[in-house]
Amino acid sequence: MATVQRSQPTCGVKRLSATILTLVCATALAGCFTGQRPSFENDEPLEAETGVTEVDAILERLDAVGPTQFTANYEILTRLGSQDSTATVVQADNSRRSITINDVRFIDSTDKTATCNLQSGECEATLNDARVSDLQMNHNFYARSFARRLRVDTNRRVGEVNGYTITQADQQVQCVDIPVTGGNVTYCALDSGPLARYDGADLFIEMTSFSDVPDESAFATE
Repeated sequence: MATVQRSQPTCGVKRLSATILTLVCATALAGCFTGQRPSFENDEPLEAETGVTEVDAILERLDAVGPTQFTANYEILTRLGSQDSTATVVQADNSRRSITINDVRFIDSTDKTATCNLQSGECEATLNDARVSDLQMNHNFYARSFARRLRVDTNRRVGEVNGYTITQADQQVQCVDIPVTGGNVTYCALDSGPLARYDGADLFIEMTSFSDVPDESAFATE
């Protein structure tokens, strides 16, 4: 708990053929590269800073989660329907992570991508956020997903932001309140990166425990 992008016909055909060949080769290469690397959203290019110091302090943390090793537990309230959930996020290194939301586990690594039901043991070889969409959640809630949310809320703010520090899950975390139409939205992140707290109109998320030791049991699919 908190204590925030006129030629001759023959030449034209040749050029067209060359262009098609180039596109086919480029597509094939892209497919090969994609298949050889993990699908971490953290591998995407970082978005620009907002220019708001207090907000960029949080974004710097959320954007830097990728190489961090940790185990973090969360409690989540989906305000629509007052649904309570739990989540556990484990990153063993920059190429293995496991996100469990209730009975749904997302595994993303260099050798395996899966979304599994821990009750039945049934898995599909993709990261399928539809399985937790009723909770208004996705598997990357603890990092880049909420960094995007923060950027959007910053762009639609209706007043001055407020930055401050609190203790969450026995960790010092940096927070920012964003005034938007309807009230404030709060984002907090650990110095090491992960989301520590979010308080908005749709969700309330808070980290309940944190360890820099990855829990290997979180990579099981049953």
